[in-house]
Amino acid sequence: MKAPDHYQPIMPYLVVENAAKFVDFVKEVFDADVKLIVPRADGSIMHAEVTIDKGTIMFADASLDYSPFPAGMFILSPRAISFYEKAIANGAESIQAPAEQEYGYSAGFKDVWGNTWWVTVPGDD
Repeated sequence: MKAPDHYQPIMPYLVVENAAKFVDFVKEVFDADVKLIVPRADGSIMHAEVTIDKGTIMFADASLDYSPFPAGMFILSPRAISFYEKAIANGAESIQAPAEQEYGYSAGFKDVWGNTWWVTVPGDD
């Protein structure tokens, strides 16, 4: 298999309820670029891929065979605090307000699917 240019060696794969709404969320919050959506016969999402900056997230709708499960993600981006603010405005719950940490300016939130997102602005070193 020749991997697409937007693939990395390791990518998160999420199984969520209402993946179409998850697509809307990542587009609104992260300005994600939808690379692929493969529908099932019933219209639910069998497989999807989005990129955020240079990172790819794969996901699918939960089904009888695949139960939903949350994940934790870390995003290092100059737009990290904007991501946090947009997430809160789109129904996410704050778990760490933006603050300077020893590793950079960082924040955290949990989306309505139970995924935890840690977002950090890269330092100047």
